[in-house]
Amino acid sequence: MSMFKSVSLVVFALIALASARTQLTDGTAGKAVSGPGYTTMGALQWQSSGILWDGCSDSAAHPIDISTCFALQLSADPAKDLQDSKSDSPRQRIEFLTRGAADGTSWQYQWKYYLSSQTGTTNHFFHLMQILTRGGSVGPVITLDAVAGKVSIQDIVRGCPSNGCPSIPLKSFTDKTTIHSMTVKYGPQGSVKYTVKDAATGKTLLTYSATGSMGTESTSLKFGMYRLAVSGMTAASATVGDFSYKQL
Repeated sequence: MSMFKSVSLVVFALIALASARTQLTDGTAGKAVSGPGYTTMGALQWQSSGILWDGCSDSAAHPIDISTCFALQLSADPAKDLQDSKSDSPRQRIEFLTRGAADGTSWQYQWKYYLSSQTGTTNHFFHLMQILTRGGSVGPVITLDAVAGKVSIQDIVRGCPSNGCPSIPLKSFTDKTTIHSMTVKYGPQGSVKYTVKDAATGKTLLTYSATGSMGTESTSLKFGMYRLAVSGMTAASATVGDFSYKQL
């Protein structure tokens, strides 16, 4: 094969890859835009105040092992990509969520997540995952947070165990595809078992289990990027996908 043909094939492949990406939101709406119902990856709705792409690309140095993937980007500017531009507590959000589940129902979820090492942390909340309840006090029950140079699992209802919340350094989580597996029973007498593994090695990075309140009335799994917008934060970039679920 001639060099001209080889170069042409490479260029064609790159063009095809780029054209496979579809931009869903561009971050200029001044609010969180919602997707077309719970249809993404079979069961998810998305909410985005930032830049969201259907499709993603990687590099030889940092390959992303996600087949059905979405690329998420948030600005370093605390005045941009806001879900409510008039709020006195500005937030940036790109999240995928399940339909609200009833008390007493049990579910298995699995998804993949890749966080770029160009994403930094602050001392303020930055949820990569949350179990969110709409009943009672309304808010997160269990979260996966990137705060103060660490990625940790936080139990908002019960607090951290006596030996502290499960955590790893941020650098141990970034620039690698991670597999997230969760079994959860929603409701006042609920339970959760949540594990994060390195997709390439199978090594367990984080794990947590608890029993008791797991939301009331209507509770969802959410994952992506949701953070308080503050001065000095970095831009944030992540890729998520390959979601699967089963009701038990």
